Formats: sequence, structure tokens, C-alpha cells
Amino acid sequence: MNKKQFLNTYKKIDSLNQERTENTQNQALYRSEHDERLIKDFHYAKFQKNLHNAQQSKALKELLEKENWGEEDTEKLLNSLR
Repeated sequence: MNKKQFLNTYKKIDSLNQERTENTQNQALYRSEHDERLIKDFHYAKFQKNLHNAQQSKALKELLEKENWGEEDTEKLLNSLR
């Protein structure tokens, strides 16, 4: 093969790689707008539930007011967030 054939081969490979990246970038994350809305609503509802539970948790409030934490306090925090 000569130098020109090598360059043409590299150009073809580059063009194939660009086509692949364009195809993968254009793929939709959700199947439809309805699916997207349902999933986002579900995650928002989960967030709201977790926020409400965290704000109402007496154990979490006590831990946040405490200055020096130990191992037990860290375990209480993890248990209250579950």
C-alpha cells in the first residue's frame, strides 16, 4: 500500500467513528414524553417523601444540634436516612 491509500483508509475510519458518535448522541434517554414525565414525577415524589421524613425525624434533629459526633452518632445518622 502506498501513502495515499493509508490516508484514505484513515479518513474512512474517522468518518465511520463520527457517524457512530452522532448516532449514539441522538438516542433518546426516555422512550416517550409520557415515560419521561412518569419517571420524573416518581423521583420527585420520592425526594419529597425523603425530605419530609428527614424534617420530621427527631433523631436527625438531635444529631444536627450535637457538636461532637462519635461512632454511635454516625450509625444513628445512617439508620435515620434509610
